[in-house]
Amino acid sequence: MKKTFSVIGIIVAIIGFIYSGVHIFGTTAKFIEHHSLESSIKKLTHEKNTKTADLAAVTKKNDDVKAQYQKLKADKKIKTVYLTFDDGPSGHTDQILEILKRNNIKATFFVIGIGKNFKDYKKITDQGHSIGLHSFTHEYKKVYANEDSFFKEFYQIHDAIKSTTGQDVKIIRFPGGSSNTIASKALKTAIINRLTREGFVYFDWNCDSTDASGNNVPVAKLVKYGVCTTHPDINVLMHDTNAKKTTVQALQQIIDGYKKAGYTFETLNVNSPRIQHVKQPEIK
Repeated sequence: MKKTFSVIGIIVAIIGFIYSGVHIFGTTAKFIEHHSLESSIKKLTHEKNTKTADLAAVTKKNDDVKAQYQKLKADKKIKTVYLTFDDGPSGHTDQILEILKRNNIKATFFVIGIGKNFKDYKKITDQGHSIGLHSFTHEYKKVYANEDSFFKEFYQIHDAIKSTTGQDVKIIRFPGGSSNTIASKALKTAIINRLTREGFVYFDWNCDSTDASGNNVPVAKLVKYGVCTTHPDINVLMHDTNAKKTTVQALQQIIDGYKKAGYTFETLNVNSPRIQHVKQPEIK
């Protein structure tokens, strides 16, 4: 009987030891897992803070260089105009390209994707013009539904251009401009901050040809408002759509107006003067 109890006691002790070991091992494993998770969080937080600091430093350096460039331009009295065309390509794109070629000047096309022939993107870039992102559908309700919807639209047009031209385009124009009243201030701030983090630069305009106000705006009016000579850096808003035939008719006179005023013609890139209606908020 005593032997039986002894054996039972030994078995119970062994089971207890095993249970304790399992419990201790489980607790230790959880501790290690928790510690590892904490370390990962700290590492990611550090990396994020470092990247944010690096981005801020690069932004400041770029701003300093731009300030020096602007001072040099002012000293040399250099005036630059950026002709920009939104919403294309269209049936008028070839005519616009021909006029630009005839004048030996380059422009910037902020294109969309829906209903477009992607091959026209390459036609634009092959002739030395800049191409920018203007959303895929240009449907305000879709574009500005939320932050994710905005970036889905812009990466869709980005990828369409890249697959056709090979260019990793980093310049954009908001549909309606950054001062549009469709998107809330909070949404625009979130979008602008994310654009900056992902390496994009957005451009508005400081000269409106007024061709967005109707489909048959008189040529004389387009020329009057499309030639602005009050600033050394002019970004002209025009449109490349099938309905805007008078824009094509006015283009040569607009070009002549800037030539007469002593402006040089350039295309937009990430280092161009940032003419923006809503300025870049603090990086977050």
